[in-house]
Amino acid sequence: MTTKELILQELEQVPEATLRTVLDFLRSLKQGRTESRAESPFAQFSGILSDEEAEDIQAMVAEEFEQVDLNAW
Repeated sequence: MTTKELILQELEQVPEATLRTVLDFLRSLKQGRTESRAESPFAQFSGILSDEEAEDIQAMVAEEFEQVDLNAW
């Protein structure tokens, strides 16, 4: 059997949710994105925040940590 035939045979026994994951993975392989994502330990968190949530967090960090109290030193 060819590799393609073996893959198709395995896919016949996989639940729909897993098929969706496999499809997403194959598409990312075709686009060449998996190497860069695999290198980052934070890749699993990519895209979990909305733009609004990310902006809120950035504003909080700036407010709390981008100030220097010269009298505190």
